[in-house]
Amino acid sequence: MMSSRSWARPAGDLAAAAWLLGVVAWSLYPVVWVVVSSLKPQAEQFAVPPAWWPRQPSLDNYRHFLSSHEVLRVIANTIVVTTGGVAVALFLGVPMAYALSRFRLRSGETVSFLILLARMTPPVVMILPFFVGARWIGLAGTRTVLVLAGAFLALPFAVWMMRGFFAEIPVELEEAAMVDGATRSRAALRVVVPLTAPGLAATAVLCAILVWNEFLFPLVLGGAEARTLPVLVSMYVTEKAVDWGTMSAAGVVTALPLVVFGLLIQKYLVQGLTAGSIK
Repeated sequence: MMSSRSWARPAGDLAAAAWLLGVVAWSLYPVVWVVVSSLKPQAEQFAVPPAWWPRQPSLDNYRHFLSSHEVLRVIANTIVVTTGGVAVALFLGVPMAYALSRFRLRSGETVSFLILLARMTPPVVMILPFFVGARWIGLAGTRTVLVLAGAFLALPFAVWMMRGFFAEIPVELEEAAMVDGATRSRAALRVVVPLTAPGLAATAVLCAILVWNEFLFPLVLGGAEARTLPVLVSMYVTEKAVDWGTMSAAGVVTALPLVVFGLLIQKYLVQGLTAGSIK
């Protein structure tokens, strides 16, 4: 006969599994709805009662979206802006995070707060300085200004994340390398940075998601030639109608590269996000 304690554990596991299943269903519901909508014909988009699965699944929405003459250029723009923005953010942010983590700067906490303040400020407030500056130096409507804007958005995120990863690396490792004759910069590059590789990968992925999905800056700063995928998706909303099917297909195509990229580096992403959680 099972004791009350023996029954309590399966009941607790069942409750935890049900709770996790509910959270996953809640999180994925909009994603699943967009994927299903991308496969529905136009006539089924607003069927009453709602069609939870298309009666006649079709890829016409994807054909319509991919047949647009500017899709390839927009995808290339998005890749360039995301790659460039993340690269600049990491190039500037990693040394800054290392300095804030290792050196006892008198105003280190103030600098960290000011960097965070730039990220906490609503992007719409920052649009005007970027717009005026881009027009002044002749970069308005180019991919270069979008790269700079993406780096601006991702830099605070990179600094704060990498600062925590650097703090987890014992200083004694660098000191041992310097005792063996290495300079501080060489010890940092050869000892510290390799140990933070999972954290660096996690930071790069999260920054890439941030830049890839940015809508407001590319909408205002980018012209027709520098248009990115989130802006192109929004163009299926017109004054006369909303093309829900094509917009859903465009949303799936927009999200797919990041999903694949995240799955490919899932191992490093989990290692980076859990680094330092167990001591």
